[in-house]
Amino acid sequence: MRRLIKKTDTPHPQQTSKPQPWLQDDRENLNILTMIKASQAISSEIDFEKLLLMLATFMIENVGASKAFLILESDRKLMIEARGCSETGKTILRPPTPYAEEELSTDIIEDVARSHKVIILDEAFKDKRFKNDPHIRSQQTKSILCVPILHKEKMIGIFYLENRLEAGVFTSLRLEMLKIISSQIAIAIDNARLFDKVKQAEKRYRNIFENAVEGIFQVSHNGAIININPSFARTLGYESREDLIRNVITVQKDLYVDPTQRQQFSQLLKENGVVNGFEAEFYRKDRSRIWISMHARPVHNPAGKFEYVEGVITDITEQRRTHERLLESEKNLRQENILLRSNIKDRYKFNNIIGKSPAMQNIYELILNASTTNANVVIYGESGTGKELAARAIHDNSRRSDSNFVAVNCGAIPQNLFESEFFGYKKGAFTGAVRDKGGFLLQANGGTLFLDEIGELELNGQIKLLRALEGGGYIPLGGSKTEQPNVRIIAATNRDLKEQVKKGNMRKDFFYRVHIIPMSLPPLRERKEDIPLLIEYFMKKFGNSENDSPAPLPLKTQKALYGYHWPGNIRELQNTVHRYITLHKLDFMETPIPAAQYPNEQSDNLPEPTIDNEGLDYKTSMEQFERKLFLHALEKHQWHRERAAASLGLPRRTFFRKLAKAGLNKSA
Repeated sequence: MRRLIKKTDTPHPQQTSKPQPWLQDDRENLNILTMIKASQAISSEIDFEKLLLMLATFMIENVGASKAFLILESDRKLMIEARGCSETGKTILRPPTPYAEEELSTDIIEDVARSHKVIILDEAFKDKRFKNDPHIRSQQTKSILCVPILHKEKMIGIFYLENRLEAGVFTSLRLEMLKIISSQIAIAIDNARLFDKVKQAEKRYRNIFENAVEGIFQVSHNGAIININPSFARTLGYESREDLIRNVITVQKDLYVDPTQRQQFSQLLKENGVVNGFEAEFYRKDRSRIWISMHARPVHNPAGKFEYVEGVITDITEQRRTHERLLESEKNLRQENILLRSNIKDRYKFNNIIGKSPAMQNIYELILNASTTNANVVIYGESGTGKELAARAIHDNSRRSDSNFVAVNCGAIPQNLFESEFFGYKKGAFTGAVRDKGGFLLQANGGTLFLDEIGELELNGQIKLLRALEGGGYIPLGGSKTEQPNVRIIAATNRDLKEQVKKGNMRKDFFYRVHIIPMSLPPLRERKEDIPLLIEYFMKKFGNSENDSPAPLPLKTQKALYGYHWPGNIRELQNTVHRYITLHKLDFMETPIPAAQYPNEQSDNLPEPTIDNEGLDYKTSMEQFERKLFLHALEKHQWHRERAAASLGLPRRTFFRKLAKAGLNKSA
């Protein structure tokens, strides 16, 4: 028998065997034996790719096509799965591509897909229906055969065959041959596809099973291991799954530390049909113990009979130990907190803060709560209410207490020195930098940075500080390495920061960075029941002897102290008591005004300072007058030093230096 197309010696890359002898026929006659063998071979091939190779080769070798395309429907789209060419002798398999991307007649394919009818053309370029098809017109194609592959009236694909050089190649005999084996081809494609899906699913499952991090197992009803993956064996300290299976007879006997846990697991599985997150303690190969979390379900055969249990395990030993440590720590902290809270109600002193009033008890509670976190804190309060003392109390009761507490007066730092003060500098960074100096952020690293008068911080400084605090870090002047600070910010102000944001004096992002836990300290006039305690404390502090109890104050003096409005708050009370002990007379440095006459806000109309200079020389008199003048200006402006300096017409630095000389630069 003469072959239509001479075979090439070039094999297809994916072809595993030579073309079969039955893939040959005569130009005019069909060998019935060839048809039978072809049908048998097609129906017996279950590997999808081998079947595609066989069909494409069959079209080239036996039907007379110079080009053959096997188009199959996938996800409601027609995709070319295999293509063969007699000129190259190659059959190309996959990847699937849209038929519109190949050199063939899309009009004919769409017509067959719509009608499910065969189209056979002896001289395609002359056919009235398709002569305007771009492919046929450009290639002057002669013979075309397009056959739907049908199974139970459903089209699963199309054979598209061409012979550009010869007319009338696809005879009625060849068409009948295709029709005869078409249904067999459809069935074979369906079966091969199903087998391919099963094979791919099995491959995916095998990859998951072999490479899963979790330990996967199958165990019989009596606890014998049927199958496990490598991770299961590694989790329990075995070299391989074969090693574990050899050494573990039953899970109840050889794995469970407490056999009753196996019974609990079986009971839960029976009651719920599935077990999720069951925790048990297992032995490893070396008899050490680990805790595992187990998810499992029973597997039944088609008849509904139980066969085995399958599931996964995860090593949770470290999580379990961490959880137990946290529970123990939480228990201890709760007990300490209860004891501390019960004691603090009866105390009048917390760290260096004095007060037993309800307002101060609330402050103590806030300090304790703030101490348990690393969140930033803003402390509001008038000048002299003890904002720095509250900040130190938070620091001293926190986990950062072993590190530095660095206090910074934001209003006293010139803008041109901001970076050198906060970020520090390296030797040689500028004239006079004779050695490295760490900035405030480095000094407070691991501890607390207290930003007093944060409302005075310039916008440019806010931007730089915000970047350093939010992970961008900072570079010291003259340095090249970025430093990452680990500081907690506690800020203090007598201003309304929200109002400062509205006015544009504070950046909104900076505000939200520091304003996490707000705390407002009450002025002294709102907690006058604390005044006797404060007086007693200051009397002992400034007395001649720490061991001697101070003499009781005259009743008239006590009433005067208690009835005063205290615009300078605790700082003013401290100074007044100090003066009383030193001068042996009560001097408010202004005409006392009954408390009822004071409005809620501090009055700016304070009397001017006077001194009694009898018996004093000129220098001493001037020093006393200057001190009282400074004190008056500070109290008038609620101890805002910059405003006080401005009201006196003095440069800030000169004023600060004189305050230090007069002993007026310390906070209460």
